[in-house]
Amino acid sequence: MKTYALIILKPDALEAGLAEPIIRRFFEEGFRIEMIGYKSVDETLILTHYAHVVEKLGESFKKMAVAAFVGKVMVPIVLSQDGENAIANSRTLTGATDPAKAAPGTIRGNLGTDSFENADREGRCCYNLIHCSDSSESLLAELKLWFEPETYELFAPKFT
Repeated sequence: MKTYALIILKPDALEAGLAEPIIRRFFEEGFRIEMIGYKSVDETLILTHYAHVVEKLGESFKKMAVAAFVGKVMVPIVLSQDGENAIANSRTLTGATDPAKAAPGTIRGNLGTDSFENADREGRCCYNLIHCSDSSESLLAELKLWFEPETYELFAPKFT
């Protein structure tokens, strides 16, 4: 059985030239690329993507997300892996959301250079390299958000 995960390479990963090392880490763990995109981020996209965080953290996070992502490029990638745990495995490989707390051996633990503490002190979003969907439901919602309708309609049946 094959299962799927969605990761999104964030601007800080792309600007640091880390796309290839990050993707290689997933390949080393048995993941394969099923679909890859390229998205120039606008305010509607990023605020829809982070709506749950804006709801939780409020207007200050909204402003930080707009400043951090709007006008920049992000690369959504749908990955597959044999077995039933692609989402859980992708999140384990990625590491804790706060790179300063990510375990050694994880992507954020090895490649991350920021922390929530520094980001809070500087009034900005944390540079944590990568986003991972946390459930099948968020994978489908984010797939629809980050890929064009024609692509989503073509590939969505594979992920349900």
